[in-house]
Amino acid sequence: MKAVVCRSPGELVLEDRADPGTPPPGWARVAVSHVGICGTDYHIFEGKHPFLAYPRIMGHEVSGTIVEKGEGVETSVGEPVIINPYLACGECIACRHGKPNCCVRIEVLGVHRDGAMCEEILVPARNLYPANGLSLADAARAHAGHRRRADRAWHGDLRAHRRTGGQPA
Repeated sequence: MKAVVCRSPGELVLEDRADPGTPPPGWARVAVSHVGICGTDYHIFEGKHPFLAYPRIMGHEVSGTIVEKGEGVETSVGEPVIINPYLACGECIACRHGKPNCCVRIEVLGVHRDGAMCEEILVPARNLYPANGLSLADAARAHAGHRRRADRAWHGDLRAHRRTGGQPA
């Protein structure tokens, strides 16, 4: 598969990488559709991100379509999704208390592990949110870390917010 790799500060290359393979139980393989570029990506490219090891595939604001799922995954193949890039361990005290954002071993796609500037990526199914009718371009802008809060506030209807002139979360 093709991937955009930041080999070192200021050096981006298009490389052939191995396909991500079959998803393990609880994970899904997602065909990447759109990736947003934000300040974090610029900091990585500039060599100003303090918690990064090169080379790195960047990309954490992402949408795509599920193409394969591991055992126990309920989301359907073909489902358009938003990926929450914050991968919590699920086992530490914060995770056990329902606070995965405070995970002591949290990893961020595109920062602590390779991200989504590639054709396909493996992601825990718990990090996938249905796009709920958003285009995949808009879904990539609906940063999933904020989407969970938006779902509570707007009952999952970001489209209504956009029709009133707002921007996706």
